[in-house]
Amino acid sequence: MMNTTGRNHYIIKHNLEALEALPNFIWNSAARKSRPPPWYQHVKKGDRWVSFAYTSTDSREERLSLITGLYECTRKARFGKLTPRAQAEARHKGGAWLIEGKPLNIRIDHPIAVPPIDVLLKRRAFNQTTFVPITAHEFKHIKKYVRDHRFDPATIPLYGREPTCEQEVLSLVSFAHKQLGIERILRSRTRFPDMLVKLQGKREPVHLELEVYSKSFFNHEHHLLIGRNGMFADKDSAIGRKPVGVLCWIDDDKRSPKTRTKSRVQDYVQRVFELQSLIRENKKIRW
Repeated sequence: MMNTTGRNHYIIKHNLEALEALPNFIWNSAARKSRPPPWYQHVKKGDRWVSFAYTSTDSREERLSLITGLYECTRKARFGKLTPRAQAEARHKGGAWLIEGKPLNIRIDHPIAVPPIDVLLKRRAFNQTTFVPITAHEFKHIKKYVRDHRFDPATIPLYGREPTCEQEVLSLVSFAHKQLGIERILRSRTRFPDMLVKLQGKREPVHLELEVYSKSFFNHEHHLLIGRNGMFADKDSAIGRKPVGVLCWIDDDKRSPKTRTKSRVQDYVQRVFELQSLIRENKKIRW
């Protein structure tokens, strides 16, 4: 996928702290001065990359994926000194291999949560490597996703940033439930389903299962617990059968029913709500 004559495009993966310590750079402090890291010599002026970070979550969760910037290379790979902040994040002290870039004309003031790489690209990617070569079309698709999903993190209740794990999603919903159209939280617990709530304008209580990504519903095997018509019967209480919905920070399972080959979360529950969209658009949960 590397273009030897025109512009190349990449996704560059670092941990979030490294990207924020030296935002305009691709950098590696582990490689020797005499031996540049793989791919570094291939990046030339004019090539573009997406800075892509993972944040750690609890053991049950997929790691939250974040985009911190889109850049164009202005200086080829060289060995040089690190800033004091980058030194604090460096694996080895001293110099590092550096590729310098400039931000593209799309402002990203805060990291933007996105679906996992495979979902974003709609194909399998080399997830164990720092450099993921992508096409110009894929780069444009990611740029559009970033532009469409930017919003001020100050509008996110409680944290003022995007939640990084399921527990933070639960805390956010508990704190801002009125804003989200939840009249009352009738029950909250650590096993499936997370919440039993009374929604504004709906007489019957409903179960809400909270996730960072909607597909985690399958990873946690919750689909095996759902009855017919998206109902759940709690055998440990007198609540009886109630409808189930998934409330996720990012819905990464938006495949069209006409093109999909596997089951969707929507096939098992009655509703799927994307929490970040509700907050961005100032909307409430409507069943």
